[in-house]
Parts: sequence; structure tokens; C-alpha cells
Amino acid sequence: MALQPDSSEQPTPAEIAQRLADVPLFEQMRPDDLAFLADHATIQQLEPAVVLSAQQSSENDLYVVVRGHLEVWLDPSSLGAEGPERKLATLFADEIAGELALVDGGVRSARLQAGDAGVRVICISQAAILNRCEQDPIFGYRLMRNLAAMLALRARLTALSAQTNIA
Repeated sequence: MALQPDSSEQPTPAEIAQRLADVPLFEQMRPDDLAFLADHATIQQLEPAVVLSAQQSSENDLYVVVRGHLEVWLDPSSLGAEGPERKLATLFADEIAGELALVDGGVRSARLQAGDAGVRVICISQAAILNRCEQDPIFGYRLMRNLAAMLALRARLTALSAQTNIA
């Protein structure tokens, strides 16, 4: 199913930039950086259980949850393993998805789908983000520093969870 921009309640680029300022990934970004991101963003509204991005797809937008929640699902069979699908995470307002593709350009490692109340997301083009990083190294540094901190926190929480499950 092709995603269509949500035509209801379309925020202005200034409103999108203001929303992005609250997202941890974009902390300490300059107003012109946030405006650039907003200019390269679209809004998507998905009904419950609608897939935003399929596992193993080559889509590479970065997603910011605005309202509702986004579920992250893993199908082991797509990786050559056996077992049932399992929900890896539920993302809420101001959380992001698609950050790994931003770093490595790889395929989606999990399926992203709207939660039981649907979801509204800001979609930002990977190409636009990477072009901005190349044109403005300070922007690139801030973004990648924030992204590295987020990924480090996730790794630490995963390790802590694994330790707790072993004990």
C-alpha cells in the first residue's frame, strides 16, 4: 500500500520545525537546520496495523512519531531463522525509527506498523539529511553525535535487559 501524505491538519514547515526541536535526535540543532529538515519532511497518518515500512525493504526515510504509536516487528524467517514474529519495541511521541538506515544505508531490519490507535509520523528524506551533513559538517556532527548517544543508550538498555533475564 502506497503511503499518501495526510491532507488533514497539514502543519506548516515552521510548525514541523518546532516539533522537531523537541525530538532528542535534533537537540542543539540551529533553527535553520530544523527549518531545512522541515522543508524536506512530509506527514503520514496511518490507520491501526497499517505497515509504514516492510522488513528488508530499501526505504530509507527517517520517521518521527508525532501522535499514537509505532510498533517495531521482527520476522525471523526473513533472516533465515525460525520462530514466530515478535514485537521488538513500541515507539511513542518524539521517538524515531529508521535511524539505522541513515547510518549504514542498509535495508530495514524490522517492520514498522501503526499501533492499535493508528500513528501520525513526520517522514524526513535520508538523501536530504545526508546532503545537509555533507554541506554543513557542524550539522552532521551534531546529528551523528546525538544518534550515537541514542544508539549507545539502546545498547546499554539491551545489555541490562539481557543481564536481568539471565539472573
